[in-house]
Amino acid sequence: MNTQRYHIPVLLKETTDALAIKPNGIYLDCTLGGGGHFLSLLNGLDSTGVAVGIDRDPDAVAWNRERFHDYAPTVIIEQERFSQFDRVLHKHHISFLDGMLLDLGLSQHHITEEQRGFSYMKNAPLDMRMDPTNPLTAADILNNSDSAELTRIFGEYGEIQNPQRMARTIAHYTNKNTLHTTDDLKECLHREYGPRLKIKMLAKLYQALRIAVNDELRELKTCLGKSVKYLNKDGRLVVMAYHSLEDRIVKNFMRDMEKSCTCPPGAIMCTCGNTPKFKRVNRKAIKASEQEIAANPSARPARLRAATRTGN
Repeated sequence: MNTQRYHIPVLLKETTDALAIKPNGIYLDCTLGGGGHFLSLLNGLDSTGVAVGIDRDPDAVAWNRERFHDYAPTVIIEQERFSQFDRVLHKHHISFLDGMLLDLGLSQHHITEEQRGFSYMKNAPLDMRMDPTNPLTAADILNNSDSAELTRIFGEYGEIQNPQRMARTIAHYTNKNTLHTTDDLKECLHREYGPRLKIKMLAKLYQALRIAVNDELRELKTCLGKSVKYLNKDGRLVVMAYHSLEDRIVKNFMRDMEKSCTCPPGAIMCTCGNTPKFKRVNRKAIKASEQEIAANPSARPARLRAATRTGN
């Protein structure tokens, strides 16, 4: 089976090294995707190790169950949101992990599967759901949100310059029309921006919509918070982010979890009783090499951060 038909894994060696895999350990890939990182993880285990893979996308789950069906019982694959990984662990009577991996990027499968609507390059339904059973689509957000809500989404999740202008344009259009497809959205925006509508602006808009549809930032914060409870001492948390919003959340989480004191600034003495929960493996994010970027341009924005669990 050709893995690259589904997705080319980014920073593969760096991710595997960051996990510091123990042959008899228990590891969780929270964003299974095409299974490239999962296979590398699995290759580091012996017959006593366990690899758990989850994904909210049923396509990814089906793909990997077929690919790894000969590895049972070493491999466990389930469909679940990564914020709810503890449900899968509870189901399989797993209390602690030696490592967790989150690759927060879109897979090539999502981009090329036109009916999923993740790409603005081809005409497709305004969907963008990672899990097709999720009732909320990008079209729902665009057609049913008022200008104020669209402004918040575009500004907060897409970091679009002057989000009010784009929000007003779309809200005015949807008062009399309905946006169904990528071409509908482009037509709407061209009325306001004309030839000045840049690909970069569309990319930011699609990022904002995808984050809103899949509640990605809250998912990430919830997952990171739960990692404290489930990682063994010396267990590794490894996260690969592809835009500044996600990377900032990961960076701040790992930095805050290193703190030995959380008392307010200026406190005369420490009364919080806090102890550090993680120690960062790399202070600066690891980026793809120019050679990898040349072979796989989607690796360019990737930022890899890792931390070691320090407490019990």
